[in-house]
Formats: sequence, structure tokens, C-alpha cells
Amino acid sequence: MRSLIFLATSCKDSLTMHPQSSTCLEVDECDIDTEHLLSNEKKREKYQRQQKRNSALLVGNVFVLLLNMGLFLTASIRKAVHVTECTQSVRLPHSDWIADGIEWEVRTYDDKFGNHGPFRGEPRPELDEAWATFLFTDYTIRVPVPGWRNASSPNTILTEFEDETGGIMGTFSFLHNLHCLKIIRQYMLSDYYSATAEMFKPGPGQPIRTHIDHCIDILRQSELCHADTSLMIFEWQEHARIPINLHGAKHICANPDKLNRWLEAHTVPPFGSILKHPWTGIQPPLLLFSFSFSLRRS
Repeated sequence: MRSLIFLATSCKDSLTMHPQSSTCLEVDECDIDTEHLLSNEKKREKYQRQQKRNSALLVGNVFVLLLNMGLFLTASIRKAVHVTECTQSVRLPHSDWIADGIEWEVRTYDDKFGNHGPFRGEPRPELDEAWATFLFTDYTIRVPVPGWRNASSPNTILTEFEDETGGIMGTFSFLHNLHCLKIIRQYMLSDYYSATAEMFKPGPGQPIRTHIDHCIDILRQSELCHADTSLMIFEWQEHARIPINLHGAKHICANPDKLNRWLEAHTVPPFGSILKHPWTGIQPPLLLFSFSFSLRRS
């Protein structure tokens, strides 16, 4: 009987304590859940901060990459176009007109000694044809805008072409210089170019004719004007007593093919009915046109 009472009492006590045990378990589980949530939140915040840092680093790296690419492209562009920078602030009135015929590039001169190439050696048909490359119609071109160069006095009139297209007769300085070089070369080779030698032969009190003297000096002025600063370095050679300058320097040049195509499209033969003297109406002789430039007092 006492055993039954004790058992009943124990069961009652156990039942009485059960709600408290259940509550304790629920509280522990809540604490665990809360800690888990807090832990997840901290992980989420840490992950977000890491993502922000990664994004910032990515943006920074992309910026640096783009900056480097920009600097590289800028350097490349500057290298490609720096040859024209000097002309941006000082320009001739007709610069835009000739722009389509000019393409700057880096070239190496054929400046070694020896008779080679089409422009060197004894006079021959191939040499004369080579010199005529840029002088095939005596280097006169059709200038569309007379305002680029006006007459200097009432007694002078700009030379207009007497055809439907019209325009002013002109030329470029570099073509005039080539003309001068051609004349000087022919003058030096009098046995081959007797007509040129006869036209410019020295006379009494004139050891050098005015035209030849003019050509030499205009070439001097042109060299000083353009001041080609291509660097020529000297070197010692084993069997040479003095330093020898190296050939093959790089020069900034106009592409000759593109320039020649432009000239072919704008060159006009300076003879025939296309030209007439404005006061006499007479067409100028073709022979005189070959030496008309700077021949006023030769």
C-alpha cells in the first residue's frame, strides 16, 4: 500500500514538474534559434561587406585598366599625329584644300653613296622619266580660290585658266624646288643637256646666272624653313680615321603616292588656248613655260 502511494506521489510530482521541463526545453531551443539567426545575420553582413569590397576592388581595377588603355591609345595617337601638331596653330589659308593629298608617314631616305636608283647616275630616259614624276605638266595646278593670293599691284593680274572650269594658275613650293633641282642637275651635266647649259651659261660679269643662283638660294631657305630634325648619329668604324655618320635615319614625310594622285587630279598643262595674255591676247610659248618661274631677270 505504501508502495502504491509512493508511486502515485512520484507520478504526481513528475506530472507536476513536466510543464516546467517543457518550458525549459522551449527556451533553450529559442536561444539556439536566436543565436543561429544572429550568426546568419552576421555572416550575411560580413558577406555583404566583402562583396562591397570586392566590387570596389573590381571597379578600381577596371578604372586602372581603362586608364592604362587610354594612356596607351593616347600615346599611340600622339605618335601617329605628332608630325602635324606644329601646323595646328600656324596654318596656311589653303591647308584644308590640300589636306586630302597629304598623309604623313615615317620613311627612310635612300641616302647611301653609289649610283643606284632611278634618280641617280648618268642621264638616260629612265632618269628623265623619274624626274618628271612630279613635273609631268611642268607642275602647274588649278587653284580654285583667288583670295588665297591676291595681285600685288594694279599692273598685275592673277593668271586665270580660260576654260569652263576656270581657276587660278599656281604651284606648290616643293614642286618649284624640284624644278630648281632638276635645272641645277641639267646645268651641271652640260654635255647631256646642252639646251639648259646654253640658256644658263655664264656671261660677262655674271659667273652664275640669276636663275641658277636663285634656285640654289631658294633650296637653302627651304631647308632652313622646314628644319628636318631627323637624327643622324656618328660611329667609329675599324678602318676609318674619322667618325662616320650613319645612314638610314627616320624622317617624317608626305606619302608620295597619295600626293601624286592628288596632283594628277589638280594639275593643268600650262599651254594652249587655256592661257592667254590679258593685255595682248597672245598664248604664251610652250618653251618659255619650262623656265618661266623666277626667270624674270636671268
